[in-house]
Amino acid sequence: MLISTRRLLLAIVLMLGVSGGAALEAATAPQKASRKILVFGGSGQLGSQVVRALLGAGHDVTVFVRPTSERDRLADLKVHYIEGDVTVEADVRRAMQTTRFDVVVDALGRSGAEVGFFAISGTNIAKWASATGVKQLILHSSVGAGQSKDAYPAERYGAMRALFVAKETGENAAIASGVAYTIIRNAVLRDPPDDVPERARLVSDQRAYGSVSRRGLARLTASCIDEPSCRNQIFHAIDESLPVLR
Repeated sequence: MLISTRRLLLAIVLMLGVSGGAALEAATAPQKASRKILVFGGSGQLGSQVVRALLGAGHDVTVFVRPTSERDRLADLKVHYIEGDVTVEADVRRAMQTTRFDVVVDALGRSGAEVGFFAISGTNIAKWASATGVKQLILHSSVGAGQSKDAYPAERYGAMRALFVAKETGENAAIASGVAYTIIRNAVLRDPPDDVPERARLVSDQRAYGSVSRRGLARLTASCIDEPSCRNQIFHAIDESLPVLR
């Protein structure tokens, strides 16, 4: 029966003009389960790309937004919303208790925000992810935090130090939470046109410094959902096809 099924699949993909071997492999590969995912920062430039990638992978996505947040980037997407202020612990607790989320993604990035925002928000999210039984926490952070200090250009580190300390506080909260964590740091964000392929990848070398697109970060985020190799890991995201700005 298995042989006949594989032959039928191969015949179908050949009729569609697709590469038989690759399509057959995809057709017979086990599919990952749909997860309930809560995204913080989902209305922002990075977060909205992450939301799209997660929806494309078949997940059920809820976005935590401030009441005043613009939602234009998500207008055409089928998502749920929870309103609140991520720096108010009671709001984060309420959001996490609304339903049983499998995964939480922290894609927060507020231009002009006080740097302490990232320490407070990261701590609140990690605490209530742990308290409510979340299985995986994915945190987007910055090269320059933690052991990646030496990867950041020394001549600019001083001006950014307070931000990196706040980001590291959020990272440490995720690590100490007991939830399986994935920390994805980026150094330089560059967004080429949509018709330019992205080649972002995750590396474990905390000395790595390079550019990456938000589209690439979004794809990498979705690829880490339920992925054992992403469990309790700190990565740097780089795309060698993009110019590096220091």
